[in-house]
Amino acid sequence: MTLYDSSILIDYLNGDGDALDYIEDHIYERAVTVPLVKFEVYQGEVFKNGPTDLRSVDNALKWLTVVDETPKMSRTAAELQDHLRKMGEPLTARDAYIAGAAKELNERLAATDSDFDAEGLRGILETDVI
Repeated sequence: MTLYDSSILIDYLNGDGDALDYIEDHIYERAVTVPLVKFEVYQGEVFKNGPTDLRSVDNALKWLTVVDETPKMSRTAAELQDHLRKMGEPLTARDAYIAGAAKELNERLAATDSDFDAEGLRGILETDVI
């Protein structure tokens, strides 16, 4: 029932209490993300201090399902971005795609990124910005 953004997943991997609590509170619900988010999480691992351990990322996020992208997600994301732009609240292209994917999949969007805390977005999509 929740599509996770990289912001909350990275905070979770870093042991942030709010992210840990949120995910633990929703651990028995459907948990999905899109390949772009998983790539962003891997990038966090690649560019952190110390050795890269992508396997540990995979192990820590094995409760999360990466859903295949569909052509409709791109269209839904563009429509959402157009709506937000008209309201004066456009998102970055990556964030618009992630929000559009959540809308297309009819999933709540969970993030710690305050960019998702936009009035225009809340009117279209259920969001939990931690």
